[in-house]
Amino acid sequence: MLIWNVESEAVGVNFREVRARGLRPGRLFRCGYVSACTPEDAAVLRDRYGIRTVIDLRSARETAAYGPPQSLIDAGLDWVQAPLTGYSGAAVAAPRPTTADVVRYYHGILTDAYDACWPGLFTALALAAPEPFLVCCHFGKDRTGLAVASVLDLLGCPRDDIARDYAESARDLVAQVDRFQDKWLRRGHTRDDYLHRMQVRDETMHTLLSEVRERHGGLVPFLSRRGVSPTALATVRAELSAPGA
Repeated sequence: MLIWNVESEAVGVNFREVRARGLRPGRLFRCGYVSACTPEDAAVLRDRYGIRTVIDLRSARETAAYGPPQSLIDAGLDWVQAPLTGYSGAAVAAPRPTTADVVRYYHGILTDAYDACWPGLFTALALAAPEPFLVCCHFGKDRTGLAVASVLDLLGCPRDDIARDYAESARDLVAQVDRFQDKWLRRGHTRDDYLHRMQVRDETMHTLLSEVRERHGGLVPFLSRRGVSPTALATVRAELSAPGA
């Protein structure tokens, strides 16, 4: 039985170990806003959690605006850029998008990202998977949420576990919402609007997984059709499956 203990040492924004039945413990971590990580954060990631690679899903434009994760690089972690880009954000342009809006947005990331994005991401995952690694984007909830959900679905993890991990982002994002003031001011939104955005709900992931299964036969068949190689999928599955799973 999996013990759902989500407490972890405070590092950066929205950092945690991913836990799910069927996933090898201590191998997959997720985070947001890695450019804000301090040297102390970097030391914790490297020395306490053993993280060796940071897979960054942000675009080149975001990296230019907010900077690379310099503290992590200086601490000797490998920074791998695997951007998920090319899709529209129109579905979540309203100040307070609904669950249906967010699901449409996630469908867009899956279907409209540039052709090289998903194959490139899984190549990076396969290379990083033999040691503890971190997946991140700006908030650590949308692109990172999809990437992690894809890995967990590949491993055959229960959908309730996938949705629970996704929804856990709300805890720290709500607590640290003021870090993102520049984004709501630039868009003409309010702090309350962004608190609404940070209330990540498990029903969103449940709905997405159901719709992807209905439309595409599931995340794994979809990824295969998007050009993710069988070798990358097999390597990720072999390295990240829990012993005996």
